[in-house]
Amino acid sequence: MRTSPLRHDPLALYEASVLSTQFDLDFIERVYRTTRRRRFTRLREDFCGTAALACAWVLRSPIHESVGVDLDPQVLAWARRHHLVRMRGAAERVTLARRDVRRVSRPLVDVVLALNFSYWVFHRRDELRRYFASALRSLRRDGLLLVNAFGGTESFDVLEESRRVRASQGPDGLRIPGFTYVWEHESFNPVDHRIHCAIHFRLANGRWLRRAFRYDWRLWTLPEIREVMREAGFRDAHVYAQGWDEKRNDGDGRFRRTESFENQASWLAYVVGVK
Repeated sequence: MRTSPLRHDPLALYEASVLSTQFDLDFIERVYRTTRRRRFTRLREDFCGTAALACAWVLRSPIHESVGVDLDPQVLAWARRHHLVRMRGAAERVTLARRDVRRVSRPLVDVVLALNFSYWVFHRRDELRRYFASALRSLRRDGLLLVNAFGGTESFDVLEESRRVRASQGPDGLRIPGFTYVWEHESFNPVDHRIHCAIHFRLANGRWLRRAFRYDWRLWTLPEIREVMREAGFRDAHVYAQGWDEKRNDGDGRFRRTESFENQASWLAYVVGVK
């Protein structure tokens, strides 16, 4: 198999190491079906980056439509060049928009997604409330907003975690050799919960792509996220937390709706705003 020219491309490496598009879409479909007792067709991916979720959604069914919204013209161009061009007719059901997510309310959709903690770019409560209110206006009568969050005792620490990513296929269909993904918490301020994070990649040839991605976030807590969703007008906000595997000392990959779970060194959860 030929090696993809994307093997040194940070966006391709990000997709290969961070995104779990099929898992996320499976979860979203399950939550919508159990909450609304029907399936949905129209999805919007906010802070979409390479729009991997928006593109994967329309490939699931010929009646699916999606919108991807991001402020960065370069990542949207990458999405068009590496995803849409290979999707043939399905690409016509994907709309990519260079917009501020707080200023988008049309077209109406069934689900709005803001995953990978992307909405943490909003540091102030009024900014977050404004975004959630905009998402609410974008939803059909029985729509849902899905965001995710991380936490746990380690989330406040300066730390570095790494894992090996197996060789895979890039969106161009060619091979991306295995590499090492490194996640770093560079700093955390307990006064305002401002957290600086970075992603590094160590390539198969030993070369490093340091700080390929950098983040200046506020680490929002689950009660804050739920409260702000309700302040923005959502009828309710449900938490789905990942279960814990005691033998592996790690998350079990299954997310269940809950009002209580045991704090861990690290945990992941989704918060679902119900219109």
